[in-house]
Amino acid sequence: MIRYTASRLLQAVPVLFGISIVVFFLVRLIPGDPAIAVLGSRATPQLIARVRDQLGLDLPLWQQYFNFLANAFRGDFGVSFFYQQDVWPVTVERLPVTLGLMAYSIILAVVIAVPCAFLSAARNGQATDHALRVLFTIGLGMPVFWSGIILAYVFGVKFQLLPITGQGSGGLDTLKHLTLPALTLAISISPILVRTLRSSIIGVLASDYVTTGRAMGLKPATLATSYILRNSLRPVVTVVTINLGYLIGGTVIVERIYSLAGVGSLLIGSITTRDYAVIQLATLMFALLVVVTNLAGDLLYRLLDPRMALHK
Repeated sequence: MIRYTASRLLQAVPVLFGISIVVFFLVRLIPGDPAIAVLGSRATPQLIARVRDQLGLDLPLWQQYFNFLANAFRGDFGVSFFYQQDVWPVTVERLPVTLGLMAYSIILAVVIAVPCAFLSAARNGQATDHALRVLFTIGLGMPVFWSGIILAYVFGVKFQLLPITGQGSGGLDTLKHLTLPALTLAISISPILVRTLRSSIIGVLASDYVTTGRAMGLKPATLATSYILRNSLRPVVTVVTINLGYLIGGTVIVERIYSLAGVGSLLIGSITTRDYAVIQLATLMFALLVVVTNLAGDLLYRLLDPRMALHK
């Protein structure tokens, strides 16, 4: 497993390298000049030329990229045009909010999906099953920004049960502030989890070892957790890791809706101000997060079913 993990991490290097190339050149296609964004109303042709020279924007693109790559290997990802400081602390200080939001949303999605999938599978073909499938199909088709606005209005404005802006001051206050954003994301991914887990549970319920467990007189709780749920979770792990990119995209939108100071909202704001260095580092962080999460999903899949061999 150690060799497998090391091999997968090494495979991530060319992936991140390719992403850095794509992101570096795509951000240069954003309309507008960063020098003008920096100068604002003070922009004159002379000042624009001076700022472009200071920022290295007057160099050929290939030379700008190799300069970026060489500096990145030394841990220097450049200076933010907008914040006028190194881009690393500007981005990293917002990472805990984004990671906390994503983790919380996955937990809520599992809390929603597991009992609903069990109920739907147990009532397969009945009215309860059909009602749950219709409900989650509607949730699957609902855009993240729309469900976020609805939840913010109902629970934050109408009934004032939960805060709708900021990330709190720590501890339970942060958990309270992240509940609505996390619930918004959970609603967007739970239909996929319910659909996958329901199909898996139906297949497991018809297996011989579940029938044997029932014949042995096992307690329903033991049968549900040790026999049914554990063997049904493997497809769910795969679905979660595959849909992580969708979850990250939803995180970017949700952070803007609820005014969270995370990497996603920083990325959107940096696109607006054409802050190249921040866009590049934030995108690489999200790419690394996807790679690491996929690796963690493979390892968790192995733990859920030790019979599965880890392929090199």
